[in-house]
Amino acid sequence: MEIRYDHGICLENHRSKVILDPTRQSDIGVVTHGHMDHLVKDAFMTHHTLDILEVRTGERRGRGLSYGFPHPVGGLNVTLYPAGHVFGSAMVMVDDVLYTGDFNPDGGMTCGRPSSYKCRDLIIETTYGKEDYRLPPKDEVVSDILAWTECQLEEGPVVFGSYEFGKAQEIISLLNSIGQEPYVTDNIARLCAVYNRHGVPLRYDTGTPEGDFTAVVPPADLKKTHGEFLKIARKNKGTAAYLSGWCAFYSFFHSMDIDAQFPLSDHAGFDELMDYVKRCQPERVFTVHGSAREFACAVRKELGIEATALK
Repeated sequence: MEIRYDHGICLENHRSKVILDPTRQSDIGVVTHGHMDHLVKDAFMTHHTLDILEVRTGERRGRGLSYGFPHPVGGLNVTLYPAGHVFGSAMVMVDDVLYTGDFNPDGGMTCGRPSSYKCRDLIIETTYGKEDYRLPPKDEVVSDILAWTECQLEEGPVVFGSYEFGKAQEIISLLNSIGQEPYVTDNIARLCAVYNRHGVPLRYDTGTPEGDFTAVVPPADLKKTHGEFLKIARKNKGTAAYLSGWCAFYSFFHSMDIDAQFPLSDHAGFDELMDYVKRCQPERVFTVHGSAREFACAVRKELGIEATALK
Protein backbone atom coordinates (compact mmCIF):
# COMPACT_ATOMS: atom_id res chain seq x y z
CA MET A 1 0.00 0.00 0.00
CA GLU A 2 1.45 3.37 -1.03
CA ILE A 3 0.92 6.11 1.58
CA ARG A 4 1.50 9.76 0.72
CA TYR A 5 0.05 13.22 1.24
CA ASP A 6 -1.87 14.65 -1.72
CA HIS A 7 -4.74 17.00 -0.76
CA GLY A 8 -5.26 14.64 2.17
CA ILE A 9 -3.75 11.33 3.22
CA CYS A 10 -3.76 9.23 0.08
CA LEU A 11 -3.72 5.43 0.25
CA GLU A 12 -3.26 3.74 -3.12
CA ASN A 13 -3.00 0.09 -4.08
CA HIS A 14 -2.78 -0.63 -7.81
CA ARG A 15 -5.91 1.05 -9.26
CA SER A 16 -7.66 1.44 -5.90
CA LYS A 17 -7.42 4.71 -4.00
CA VAL A 18 -8.93 6.43 -0.96
CA ILE A 19 -8.18 9.85 0.55
CA LEU A 20 -8.43 10.27 4.31
CA ASP A 21 -9.39 13.71 5.63
CA PRO A 22 -9.33 15.26 2.14
CA THR A 23 -8.80 19.00 1.91
CA ARG A 24 -11.33 19.33 -0.92
CA GLN A 25 -14.56 17.64 -1.98
CA SER A 26 -13.99 14.01 -2.93
CA ASP A 27 -16.23 11.02 -3.62
CA ILE A 28 -13.38 8.72 -2.52
CA GLY A 29 -12.69 10.74 0.63
CA VAL A 30 -13.26 9.75 4.27
CA VAL A 31 -13.82 12.52 6.82
CA THR A 32 -12.86 11.59 10.37
CA HIS A 33 -14.84 14.18 12.35
CA GLY A 34 -16.88 17.37 12.33
CA HIS A 35 -14.39 20.12 13.13
CA MET A 36 -14.43 22.73 10.38
CA ASP A 37 -10.80 22.18 9.36
CA HIS A 38 -11.72 18.57 8.47
CA LEU A 39 -15.25 18.82 7.09
CA VAL A 40 -15.67 18.52 3.33
CA LYS A 41 -18.75 17.61 1.33
CA ASP A 42 -19.49 14.51 -0.74
CA ALA A 43 -17.18 12.27 1.32
CA PHE A 44 -17.85 9.25 3.55
CA MET A 45 -18.18 9.81 7.31
CA THR A 46 -20.10 8.52 10.32
CA HIS A 47 -23.83 9.22 10.44
CA HIS A 48 -23.14 11.46 13.46
CA THR A 49 -20.63 13.55 11.51
CA LEU A 50 -22.98 13.76 8.55
CA ASP A 51 -25.59 15.35 10.83
CA ILE A 52 -22.96 17.76 12.17
CA LEU A 53 -22.00 18.62 8.56
CA GLU A 54 -25.60 19.58 7.85
CA VAL A 55 -25.80 21.85 10.90
CA ARG A 56 -22.45 23.52 10.27
CA THR A 57 -22.68 23.98 6.49
CA GLY A 58 -26.42 23.93 5.80
CA GLU A 59 -26.03 21.05 3.33
CA ARG A 60 -26.33 17.31 3.84
CA ARG A 61 -23.87 16.21 1.17
CA GLY A 62 -22.04 13.06 2.12
CA ARG A 63 -22.53 9.36 2.78
CA GLY A 64 -22.98 8.03 6.30
CA LEU A 65 -21.25 4.88 7.54
CA SER A 66 -21.77 2.91 10.74
CA TYR A 67 -18.92 2.00 13.08
CA GLY A 68 -17.43 -1.46 12.78
CA PHE A 69 -18.74 -2.44 9.34
CA PRO A 70 -16.42 -2.61 6.28
CA HIS A 71 -17.52 -0.60 3.28
CA PRO A 72 -15.95 -0.29 -0.19
CA VAL A 73 -14.52 3.15 -0.94
CA GLY A 74 -12.44 3.71 -4.06
CA GLY A 75 -11.96 -0.03 -4.44
CA LEU A 76 -10.61 -0.52 -0.89
CA ASN A 77 -12.31 -1.84 2.25
CA VAL A 78 -12.82 0.93 4.81
CA THR A 79 -13.95 0.36 8.41
CA LEU A 80 -14.60 3.14 10.92
CA TYR A 81 -14.00 2.84 14.67
CA PRO A 82 -14.64 5.33 17.51
CA ALA A 83 -11.76 7.77 18.02
CA GLY A 84 -12.74 9.38 21.35
CA HIS A 85 -11.95 12.86 19.99
CA VAL A 86 -15.43 14.36 19.57
CA PHE A 87 -18.97 13.10 18.97
CA GLY A 88 -18.95 10.98 15.78
CA SER A 89 -15.18 11.00 15.37
CA ALA A 90 -13.64 7.97 13.70
CA MET A 91 -10.43 6.08 13.22
CA VAL A 92 -10.16 4.55 9.75
CA MET A 93 -8.91 1.05 8.97
CA VAL A 94 -8.09 0.46 5.30
CA ASP A 95 -6.98 -3.14 4.77
CA ASP A 96 -3.98 -3.38 7.15
CA VAL A 97 -3.47 0.41 7.52
CA LEU A 98 -4.90 2.27 10.52
CA TYR A 99 -5.35 6.06 10.50
CA THR A 100 -6.17 7.45 13.93
CA GLY A 101 -7.44 10.83 12.77
CA ASP A 102 -7.66 13.24 15.71
CA PHE A 103 -8.08 10.93 18.70
CA ASN A 104 -8.05 10.78 22.48
CA PRO A 105 -7.31 7.44 24.20
CA ASP A 106 -9.16 8.66 27.32
CA GLY A 107 -12.33 9.34 25.33
CA GLY A 108 -15.04 11.53 26.85
CA MET A 109 -18.53 11.60 28.30
CA THR A 110 -19.99 12.50 24.89
CA CYS A 111 -17.86 10.45 22.49
CA GLY A 112 -16.86 7.13 24.04
CA ARG A 113 -13.39 5.66 24.36
CA PRO A 114 -11.32 4.23 21.48
CA SER A 115 -9.51 0.90 21.28
CA SER A 116 -6.17 0.00 19.76
CA TYR A 117 -5.88 -2.21 16.68
CA LYS A 118 -2.92 -4.20 15.43
CA CYS A 119 -1.88 -3.02 11.97
CA ARG A 120 1.00 -3.14 9.53
CA ASP A 121 1.07 0.63 8.98
CA LEU A 122 -0.08 3.18 11.56
CA ILE A 123 -0.85 6.77 10.53
CA ILE A 124 -1.11 8.77 13.74
CA GLU A 125 -2.01 12.42 14.38
CA THR A 126 0.61 14.18 16.50
CA THR A 127 -0.85 17.49 17.68
CA TYR A 128 1.02 17.01 20.97
CA GLY A 129 3.90 15.04 19.48
CA LYS A 130 6.76 16.92 21.15
CA GLU A 131 8.33 15.22 24.14
CA ASP A 132 7.53 18.26 26.29
CA TYR A 133 3.81 18.01 25.50
CA ARG A 134 2.80 15.83 28.43
CA LEU A 135 -0.80 16.34 29.51
CA PRO A 136 -2.05 15.80 33.08
CA PRO A 137 -4.43 12.86 33.71
CA LYS A 138 -7.88 13.73 32.39
CA ASP A 139 -9.71 12.57 35.50
CA GLU A 140 -7.66 15.00 37.59
CA VAL A 141 -8.46 17.87 35.21
CA VAL A 142 -12.18 17.04 35.35
CA SER A 143 -12.12 16.91 39.16
CA ASP A 144 -10.39 20.30 39.27
CA ILE A 145 -12.96 21.86 36.92
CA LEU A 146 -15.94 20.59 38.89
CA ALA A 147 -14.49 21.52 42.28
CA TRP A 148 -13.63 25.02 41.02
CA THR A 149 -17.10 25.44 39.52
CA GLU A 150 -18.93 24.51 42.72
CA CYS A 151 -16.72 26.86 44.73
CA GLN A 152 -17.17 29.80 42.33
CA LEU A 153 -20.94 29.36 42.15
CA GLU A 154 -21.10 30.32 45.82
CA GLU A 155 -19.93 33.81 44.76
CA GLY A 156 -21.68 34.31 41.40
CA PRO A 157 -22.11 33.02 37.81
CA VAL A 158 -19.48 30.92 36.03
CA VAL A 159 -18.75 31.12 32.28
CA PHE A 160 -16.67 28.57 30.36
CA GLY A 161 -15.09 29.19 26.96
CA SER A 162 -14.39 26.27 24.63
CA TYR A 163 -14.68 25.14 21.01
CA GLU A 164 -18.31 25.22 19.88
CA PHE A 165 -18.27 21.59 18.78
CA GLY A 166 -16.88 18.82 20.94
CA LYS A 167 -15.38 20.58 23.94
CA ALA A 168 -18.52 22.66 24.55
CA GLN A 169 -20.72 19.58 24.72
CA GLU A 170 -18.21 17.81 26.96
CA ILE A 171 -18.29 20.60 29.55
CA ILE A 172 -22.11 20.77 29.29
CA SER A 173 -22.22 17.06 30.14
CA LEU A 174 -19.84 17.59 33.05
CA LEU A 175 -21.92 20.48 34.37
CA ASN A 176 -25.06 18.35 34.03
CA SER A 177 -23.38 15.79 36.30
CA ILE A 178 -23.37 18.31 39.17
CA GLY A 179 -26.92 19.47 38.54
CA GLN A 180 -26.15 22.48 36.35
CA GLU A 181 -27.96 23.26 33.08
CA PRO A 182 -25.72 25.88 31.46
CA TYR A 183 -26.82 28.64 29.15
CA VAL A 184 -25.34 28.33 25.67
CA THR A 185 -25.15 30.34 22.45
CA ASP A 186 -27.48 29.51 19.56
CA ASN A 187 -24.71 27.82 17.53
CA ILE A 188 -23.76 25.56 20.43
CA ALA A 189 -27.44 24.74 21.02
CA ARG A 190 -27.91 23.66 17.38
CA LEU A 191 -24.99 21.26 17.73
CA CYS A 192 -26.25 19.97 21.08
CA ALA A 193 -29.57 19.10 19.44
CA VAL A 194 -27.73 16.60 17.19
CA TYR A 195 -26.27 14.90 20.25
CA ASN A 196 -29.73 14.58 21.80
CA ARG A 197 -31.15 13.07 18.61
CA HIS A 198 -28.43 10.40 18.72
CA GLY A 199 -29.14 9.50 22.34
CA VAL A 200 -26.39 11.55 24.02
CA PRO A 201 -28.44 13.57 26.55
CA LEU A 202 -27.46 17.21 27.12
CA ARG A 203 -29.45 19.68 29.22
CA TYR A 204 -28.96 23.37 28.51
CA ASP A 205 -30.79 26.69 28.13
CA THR A 206 -30.70 29.46 25.54
CA GLY A 207 -32.64 32.16 27.38
CA THR A 208 -31.40 35.21 29.27
CA PRO A 209 -29.51 34.01 32.36
CA GLU A 210 -30.42 34.97 35.88
CA GLY A 211 -29.01 34.27 39.33
CA ASP A 212 -25.86 32.22 39.86
CA PHE A 213 -25.90 30.57 36.44
CA THR A 214 -23.33 28.64 34.41
CA ALA A 215 -22.74 29.26 30.70
CA VAL A 216 -20.71 27.77 27.86
CA VAL A 217 -19.54 30.06 25.05
CA PRO A 218 -17.04 30.01 22.17
CA PRO A 219 -13.52 31.31 22.97
CA ALA A 220 -14.13 34.59 21.12
CA ASP A 221 -16.75 35.50 23.73
CA LEU A 222 -14.03 35.53 26.40
CA LYS A 223 -12.05 38.24 24.62
CA LYS A 224 -11.77 41.66 26.18
CA THR A 225 -14.80 42.87 24.23
CA HIS A 226 -16.94 40.32 26.13
CA GLY A 227 -19.81 38.18 24.88
CA GLU A 228 -23.27 38.79 26.29
CA PHE A 229 -23.16 35.97 28.87
CA LEU A 230 -19.81 37.14 30.22
CA LYS A 231 -21.04 40.73 30.47
CA ILE A 232 -23.97 39.59 32.60
CA ALA A 233 -21.70 37.37 34.71
CA ARG A 234 -19.20 40.16 35.38
CA LYS A 235 -22.00 42.49 36.51
CA ASN A 236 -22.93 39.84 39.09
CA LYS A 237 -19.42 39.11 40.45
CA GLY A 238 -19.05 36.14 38.12
CA THR A 239 -15.92 34.32 36.97
CA ALA A 240 -14.75 32.81 33.70
CA ALA A 241 -12.45 29.98 32.59
CA TYR A 242 -10.98 28.74 29.33
CA LEU A 243 -10.75 25.03 28.46
CA SER A 244 -8.07 23.73 26.09
CA GLY A 245 -5.28 21.19 26.12
CA TRP A 246 -2.92 24.05 25.28
CA CYS A 247 -3.59 25.46 28.76
CA ALA A 248 -1.06 22.91 30.02
CA PHE A 249 1.70 24.75 28.17
CA TYR A 250 0.64 28.37 27.58
CA SER A 251 -1.07 31.14 29.50
CA PHE A 252 -4.20 32.72 28.01
CA PHE A 253 -4.74 35.30 30.74
CA HIS A 254 -3.21 38.06 28.60
CA SER A 255 -5.55 37.49 25.65
CA MET A 256 -8.81 36.57 27.41
CA ASP A 257 -10.81 37.99 30.29
CA ILE A 258 -10.56 34.84 32.42
CA ASP A 259 -9.92 33.91 36.03
CA ALA A 260 -8.80 30.32 35.41
CA GLN A 261 -7.73 27.96 32.66
CA PHE A 262 -7.89 24.17 32.57
CA PRO A 263 -6.02 21.75 30.24
CA LEU A 264 -9.07 19.74 29.16
CA SER A 265 -7.90 18.08 25.94
CA ASP A 266 -9.61 16.00 23.28
CA HIS A 267 -6.23 14.92 21.86
CA ALA A 268 -3.56 12.49 23.04
CA GLY A 269 -0.48 13.87 24.79
CA PHE A 270 3.04 12.66 24.03
CA ASP A 271 2.97 9.77 26.50
CA GLU A 272 -0.44 8.58 25.27
CA LEU A 273 0.73 8.77 21.65
CA MET A 274 3.79 6.66 22.39
CA ASP A 275 1.71 4.13 24.32
CA TYR A 276 -0.76 3.87 21.45
CA VAL A 277 2.02 3.09 18.96
CA LYS A 278 3.26 0.31 21.24
CA ARG A 279 -0.20 -1.23 21.53
CA CYS A 280 -0.80 -1.24 17.76
CA GLN A 281 2.53 -2.99 17.08
CA PRO A 282 2.98 -1.54 13.56
CA GLU A 283 5.88 -2.23 11.23
CA ARG A 284 5.82 1.38 10.01
CA VAL A 285 4.54 4.64 11.49
CA PHE A 286 3.52 7.76 9.59
CA THR A 287 2.95 10.97 11.55
CA VAL A 288 0.67 13.86 10.58
CA HIS A 289 -0.28 17.28 11.95
CA GLY A 290 1.33 19.30 14.74
CA SER A 291 4.72 17.95 15.82
CA ALA A 292 4.94 15.26 13.16
CA ARG A 293 8.70 15.35 12.60
CA GLU A 294 9.50 15.42 16.32
CA PHE A 295 7.26 12.46 17.07
CA ALA A 296 8.57 10.41 14.13
CA CYS A 297 12.08 10.97 15.49
CA ALA A 298 10.99 9.88 18.98
CA VAL A 299 9.39 6.68 17.62
CA ARG A 300 12.56 5.76 15.73
CA LYS A 301 14.75 6.50 18.75
CA GLU A 302 12.65 4.99 21.56
CA LEU A 303 10.82 2.15 19.81
CA GLY A 304 13.12 1.31 16.90
CA ILE A 305 10.21 1.42 14.46
CA GLU A 306 10.49 2.95 11.01
CA ALA A 307 8.70 6.32 11.22
CA THR A 308 8.16 9.10 8.70
CA ALA A 309 6.44 12.48 8.89
CA LEU A 310 3.94 12.86 6.05
CA LYS A 311 4.22 16.22 4.31
